[in-house]
Amino acid sequence: MMASLMHRETRQIPSLVAAQLRDHSATYHDAARQMADFDPALVVTMARGSSDNAALYFKYLFELIAGIPVASVGPSVASVYGRSMRLDRAACLSISQSGRSPDLVAFQTMARAQKALNLALVNTLDSPLAEGAQCLLPVASGEEKAVAATKSFVLSLTALAALTGHFAGEDRLLSALDALPAALDEALGCDWQPLVEALEPGQSLYVIGRGPGLAIAQEAALKFKEACEVHAESYSSAEVLHGPIQLAAGGLAALVFLTRDAARQGLIDAVARMADTGMRVFVADPAAERPVDRPGITYLPCAPAPDAMLDGISQIATFYVFAERYAGHLDLDPDQPKLLRKVTETV
Repeated sequence: MMASLMHRETRQIPSLVAAQLRDHSATYHDAARQMADFDPALVVTMARGSSDNAALYFKYLFELIAGIPVASVGPSVASVYGRSMRLDRAACLSISQSGRSPDLVAFQTMARAQKALNLALVNTLDSPLAEGAQCLLPVASGEEKAVAATKSFVLSLTALAALTGHFAGEDRLLSALDALPAALDEALGCDWQPLVEALEPGQSLYVIGRGPGLAIAQEAALKFKEACEVHAESYSSAEVLHGPIQLAAGGLAALVFLTRDAARQGLIDAVARMADTGMRVFVADPAAERPVDRPGITYLPCAPAPDAMLDGISQIATFYVFAERYAGHLDLDPDQPKLLRKVTETV
């Protein structure tokens, strides 16, 4: 049986990341220099779907490392409501595989008229978003044929991490990126078969993260829906305790992406709290520890990244391998979701 497109494209990730960083590091450095010269008071991001999850990863990374606030804005402000925003001190970052969605193009046009610095992270360089950007950042993942984004998401994260590292002069992060492909090779070999076997048909899940890991949780929840037809919702380990945990009484399971940063203890506390409700909790821990000993907790193998800020990239690569396998376990074709197509254009 021929491997799915999702499987094949996921397996390309390590070599593509290596090529991206080799071929486009100078481009990311130049964009970072232009940002530094512009000296933004804030960065606003525009994106949909997996690209918006990449924007959330960038938000935490850039805020934590560069100390400049990053906010997601609604493209409909410009495209549907026809309003302008005061963006003369803002860098405006558009993220899109196709670079063609009319709502993103409309907001970019408005932002440029308002004297923002426009950056675009796109996979299709011959596109309206690319043409309208003052700083063009190639995703460089090659053509992605599977409907579910995998390699383009990971390469969006690595491009954004490189942009952040160059902007802030974080040589440690840049060195860690150079070493990341080896960790990604290891990540693709991590076996989450216990999760495949444990989830029941029709099972609903919470997917939990915090900080940069929240973006990974959001991407995993999206792939549960897209590829596996599973109802999954993402929450931060703080937010899940403010109401959503009440649904634990209904037989939920949870997948938790632990970190090796300052958010770790809060995530561990959430694991314990959810396990105490009787939820089945699956924990992906790059530290390879077992910090909570409770019935119902299953620890999943992870490959740590060369820097804790990059752990989520390794985790999502492993998750993609699981999601493709789980879709097959459910007799679903992850390449042909019934109600989706590869390029979605919204106004």
